[in-house]
Amino acid sequence: MEGCTNASALTREIQRLGYRDDVNTVRRHLKPYRDGAIPLTAPLPHLIVRRATDWIMRRPEHLTDVKRKGLDGLCERNPALATTVEYARRLALMIRDRRSEHLALDVWIADVRLDGQRELRTLANGMRRDRAAIQAALTTTYTSGAVEGNVTRIKLLKRQMYGRAHFDLLRRRILLSP
Repeated sequence: MEGCTNASALTREIQRLGYRDDVNTVRRHLKPYRDGAIPLTAPLPHLIVRRATDWIMRRPEHLTDVKRKGLDGLCERNPALATTVEYARRLALMIRDRRSEHLALDVWIADVRLDGQRELRTLANGMRRDRAAIQAALTTTYTSGAVEGNVTRIKLLKRQMYGRAHFDLLRRRILLSP
């Protein structure tokens, strides 16, 4: 309101106060001010799927007031989304805290199958089929991270060599690469 419309300068200033978005968001907000049409109320943040997903999956205590109000507004406009948010947060809490209570996963699956959205029901059906693997992931400390990392590295080497060499050279590169 003081007349400064330099997005970079304003971004630096508000980042010192705790702002975490980037200069492009500030630039979009400043556009009406540059055009001379100063809005009477603050515009709503530009809503994209990634931002809404972030609001849903973030721990509720880590949401700022603006983000919490944005998510609450979405949930008020769409009760099905409110239900989905509840189920997604319950599942995220179970996975994040590695809660392996005997029936917690079964209760979540049953609840979703009864009144969840079609996409969540599909997820729950798949989780029901892989229940033993999910339960093991929640209860054990083992991880397949090292194996997955090696598989990714090998696929990268294979893509780099596509159409240029045969298996012998690929094998040699895999064995000799760090």
